[in-house]
Amino acid sequence: RVLYRSIGIRVSIRITPICAFDFLLEADKIKEKWPSILPLKASKFRKDVVDTMEEINGYLISFFRGQMLVSIIEGILIAICLKLVGLPYAVTIGAAVCVLGIIPYLGIISAFIPAVLLAWFTWGDFQHVLIVSGIFLAVNQFDGWIIQPKIVGDSVELHPLTVMFSVLIWTLILGGLIGALLAVPLTAAIKVLYKRYIWQNSSMRPMTEPPPPPHSPPSEESPALS
Repeated sequence: RVLYRSIGIRVSIRITPICAFDFLLEADKIKEKWPSILPLKASKFRKDVVDTMEEINGYLISFFRGQMLVSIIEGILIAICLKLVGLPYAVTIGAAVCVLGIIPYLGIISAFIPAVLLAWFTWGDFQHVLIVSGIFLAVNQFDGWIIQPKIVGDSVELHPLTVMFSVLIWTLILGGLIGALLAVPLTAAIKVLYKRYIWQNSSMRPMTEPPPPPHSPPSEESPALS
């Protein structure tokens, strides 16, 4: 089993760049012709499915662009704060946060461990370790409560409070890292489906016309005077 796993990992490492290059090379053709791959007849339902998937895909692209911007801001803040403290390789740690921060929580945790170890080996006391830990904690809280809800929420057209609650709810449903990573894309997809199949349908229903007012009885004409 270990041999099969090692062979599979080596094959995957070699095939993945080739597939990625092919997808990038044929991106425009795939974008134009992917609806023809759907196993559905040409109909109004198929067009509706294609439009829904394209709208969800647009939200996903906007989400990852917003998350990339958030990770860059987070990495710059951490690099500046660590540089002010005097920690070696502060810029390298900030750059690692910029790259790995696309995945929520994983990037900052991956950079936090070497930063704490560097603080310990550089100064050899718990005071600087606590200072470095406080920097990461403060930047993470600032990112989670202010930067990420605002930037990512605007990119997928969700209110910042909706983004925060979606992260909490999907973290409880799916668990830890996976829930935090998929929270905003799943919420955006639910928003698209709700808007298309529930909100628009209910708003397009014809309103019941109010009953006509009761006709007043015709007034009796007075008989002509003779």
